[in-house]
Amino acid sequence: MKINDTIVGAGFVVAGALIIVGTLNYPSLDAGHPGPSLFPRLLGGLMAVFGALVGVGGLRARDATEEVAWLRLYRNSAFINAVFVLGAVVTYIVMVGRIGFLLMGTLILSVLMWRLRVRPLTALVVAIVFSNFVYLLFAKILRVPLAGGILWW
Repeated sequence: MKINDTIVGAGFVVAGALIIVGTLNYPSLDAGHPGPSLFPRLLGGLMAVFGALVGVGGLRARDATEEVAWLRLYRNSAFINAVFVLGAVVTYIVMVGRIGFLLMGTLILSVLMWRLRVRPLTALVVAIVFSNFVYLLFAKILRVPLAGGILWW
């Protein structure tokens, strides 16, 4: 199965543009120092530029007989794994405020590892340990506020 590089390149251009637009309201610092928008804008710009290069390359190499196998896409395990990751990210964004970081992180990591055929007990133990480690690092050491959810009412 082959998806045309033009489509992939266009997707990266759109993603890069969305990242740049998302950082337009970030604050700027005094005296010309780089602010918090520097790194995301740099990455968004690079994504857009290289996406355009990939897209142009796909247009130049286009074969008239090439067809995109969209109907067989649902059978591709890599595509299904990517859909699971995308669904996990969307679920996390929607539910983390209600459920909380620790529970959502553990649940999502467990489900993703289950999808990758990790044994259930191993997946659960790794998810619990990793979620707690990330919580300790970000919430306690770096003092980044993470959603408490139902564990902290």
